[in-house]
Amino acid sequence: MFVLLLALLQAFVAHAEVPTATLPGWVITELPTAIGDDAAAITRGDHDASFLSHPGNAVRAVPDAPLWFRLRFDADWTSSEPPVLVVRNAGYGHVTLYAPPDYRAQSLWLTKPDPQARFSRHAMAFMLPAGLRADQSLYLRFDRVRVERKPVVAVTDMASYQAADLRHVRVVTLFSATQLTMVLVGLCLWLALRDRVYALFVAYSGLQLVYLLLVSGEFYDLPLGVLPDLLGQRASWILAMLSATLSISFILEFCQLPRETPRSATVLGAMRWPYMVALFALVVPVDWPARDIAMPPLANLMLLIGALIATVVVAYAALHRNRAAMFFLVAWMPQVVFTALRVTQLILHLPQPTWLEYGFPFTTSFSSVIVVLGLADATLRARRERDVAKRLAEYDGLTGVLNRRAISRCLENQFAEATALKQPLALLFVDLDHFKAINDRHGHLIGDHCLKAVADTLADELQDGEYFGRYGGEEFLAVLPGATHAEAIATGERLRKRVEHLSIETDGVRLHLTASIGVAGLLAGADSPDKLVERADAALYRAKAEGRNRVCTHAPLAATGRA
Repeated sequence: MFVLLLALLQAFVAHAEVPTATLPGWVITELPTAIGDDAAAITRGDHDASFLSHPGNAVRAVPDAPLWFRLRFDADWTSSEPPVLVVRNAGYGHVTLYAPPDYRAQSLWLTKPDPQARFSRHAMAFMLPAGLRADQSLYLRFDRVRVERKPVVAVTDMASYQAADLRHVRVVTLFSATQLTMVLVGLCLWLALRDRVYALFVAYSGLQLVYLLLVSGEFYDLPLGVLPDLLGQRASWILAMLSATLSISFILEFCQLPRETPRSATVLGAMRWPYMVALFALVVPVDWPARDIAMPPLANLMLLIGALIATVVVAYAALHRNRAAMFFLVAWMPQVVFTALRVTQLILHLPQPTWLEYGFPFTTSFSSVIVVLGLADATLRARRERDVAKRLAEYDGLTGVLNRRAISRCLENQFAEATALKQPLALLFVDLDHFKAINDRHGHLIGDHCLKAVADTLADELQDGEYFGRYGGEEFLAVLPGATHAEAIATGERLRKRVEHLSIETDGVRLHLTASIGVAGLLAGADSPDKLVERADAALYRAKAEGRNRVCTHAPLAATGRA
């Protein structure tokens, strides 16, 4: 499974990356902070001699002071496509570019994209003037940040960047749409079933989706995107803490851990308290620099520890054949791996590789799909259990036909319908003759076998829309909606003959039974289901008195035909 996920992720990464044409190289140099922050002097070139060599494309944004970097090509730009300066992994830091010919300041940050909306918020992209020469300098200023970051600077041509950006949007849209679909499925299930576990899934998975959209910057393009901007970077951490808290509640509920593994559930449930404390610290409206500096690594570490504890607890439940835990473990493991890698990358301030950038949202959407499958499986199992419980409540455990309560309720329903529509209704009361002698001579096991054989035979003999059930002991009721006098008698005779000709062989014993049947019908006036049963029972008593193995009626039935 994990190998397949890596193969799919590699396919997405390959789709998102676009090879660029051969372009001039560039050199990045850094201005020591001691020189100062005079933008006019720096962009005039007054301090060009003070810039120091800087290795690689990863620059810095630090809490101490703004940092200046100069970029120069090693050859003139000759491509027909204009150049684009791309800054990635700058987070919420402000980046200002000073480019020739007028070196006018152009500032971008995560919540302030390109004014012309030519690109996504995947990175900060600055359009550069065409025809840049190797002797012209570009100056980048990175504002002070609360937590040190290492942005990556690159230059590409317009066509290549637009192609890569378009592919990035396609991949991110796929992941986001997948997770949004799962959230909507969970919402529909909750609206239909009103089960708390679906509400928890919608809450934690929805917040997780919003968190990913905030981190990527795409959420700020939505109608409500201005709201998180009021909190800055804290908005993403608030969502992360809320999502983590709700995810633990979901795990406990979905995997039924308090019932299956109560001690482990207590340990996992306790992990919600650190998240709640961190959440409280984040929402307090106080300018607290130490909070913004300490919270990112601390929150990342808390998320990692919480994910590992959840994995261990769920794995322990899965070992105890907890089916829901098995589903969640498959969904959770890839996300835990990429969470650990992402947290490590953030704590160590390492550049984010492409496979990790797409791996985290990929595993998140994968997790949502598997969890929804688990929820659907749980729903189906609950439905099967409900059906089994319903069958146990309505059907006789020995014979498999309706039990006394179910056949009585069926009679009440058919009585009400026949009375309202002024249609006939007949009731057959069936009793096996001398059945006590069979139990006394051959034992109750053989007697039970005879009951089941007779019940199967009589139930098969009735037509669709007619009901048959065990009333008690060796007594059965048959409810015949719309049956006239002649039809009820004919049905009773047919049932009697089937019992008479039935040969039952069990444990080397061959038995033949007979049945007496009483027939009663709906009467005009003050009638009721109980009175109908009394008349059928009286007719049965008459059949017994007249010698058994016969059909007798108590009162004339309505002469109308079947409805």
